[in-house]
Amino acid sequence: MEEKFFTSTEAAKITQCSRRQLQYWRERKVVVPTVNTTGKGRNVYYSVSDLWTLTLMQYLLSLGLSFEVCQSTLDFLRLVEPALFENPLSYKVKKRFMLWQSEEDERLRCVEFNEEKAITAIQNGQAIIPLWMETLGERLEKKLQVV
Repeated sequence: MEEKFFTSTEAAKITQCSRRQLQYWRERKVVVPTVNTTGKGRNVYYSVSDLWTLTLMQYLLSLGLSFEVCQSTLDFLRLVEPALFENPLSYKVKKRFMLWQSEEDERLRCVEFNEEKAITAIQNGQAIIPLWMETLGERLEKKLQVV
């Protein structure tokens, strides 16, 4: 089956990112889309995997997280769960992570979800942000059905 690609305008609409955000994230190498250099000019196209990354990045930023925290979360997820980025729509495992603030370190960092750690962190007044990958995947899937 041939993979479908999306223009910058379509990617912005699907992920609710601005075209300027897409450009900035291209420059920062958060999402490096497929570039078609044949013909006149340079056309930029995004794969479904790219849209997944954009959706995740947009979601994290919508929570009020800094660009650096969002980037480190993406880096962590790419390392520990590459299947999420390789074929996001066929990835049906209910994989859950959390952004967690440990007692020793005030930075938020992404770890696999651990209910006991999450409850303890909340009881200690520390930040905890759950990340349910299947929920984000379902959002993207619904938006792609509309396109």
